[in-house]
Amino acid sequence: EEHAELIERSLQKGFRNIHMELAATPDEAYRTLKKKNFDLILTDYYLPATNSDDHIRELSKIAPHIPLVVITGQGDEKAATRSIQLGAEDYIVKTRDTLEALPEILQRAILKHRSHQKKRSLEVKKHLEGHRRKFKKVLGKVENIGRQLQDLQKTTTNPETKPEAETTSTMEHFNKQITMLKEFVGKLLKRNE
Repeated sequence: EEHAELIERSLQKGFRNIHMELAATPDEAYRTLKKKNFDLILTDYYLPATNSDDHIRELSKIAPHIPLVVITGQGDEKAATRSIQLGAEDYIVKTRDTLEALPEILQRAILKHRSHQKKRSLEVKKHLEGHRRKFKKVLGKVENIGRQLQDLQKTTTNPETKPEAETTSTMEHFNKQITMLKEFVGKLLKRNE
């Protein structure tokens, strides 16, 4: 609690309007994150009766859109590396200097996280656009096959030529399949717009 009070004072000095919520347990933090949205999550690495890696993993899973900063009283390079790999934006060792600089450190973490989110969003959009182009290409080919089948059907239903019942049935089946495929690809395209 003493550390929480020091952190709170440091943040109140650095941020004009700040609203903080302190969770007494990891489970309370998880419940709160499922109900509310925050600009940042600040958690201690070493919590009583808690596996730190599991805790960080769970926070990242519940709120991947919120930057997560891990703070600890003990500097451990391996713990810092694992924290970052598990989704933390930063890992801070509690010292007088870091507590004084905490507002700037957290602001940097927020900006860094937003930059990563924007980059991921652009990558997803680019990926979806690639799929959209492929779907359009498939749809074009399906429509072309459909036209060819209609032309073929016209020639087989010409009164001068007597179509076999099997050929007509097969053509009708292909037409149904083409129509279903066009509808499916059309729905995919609309969903990806």
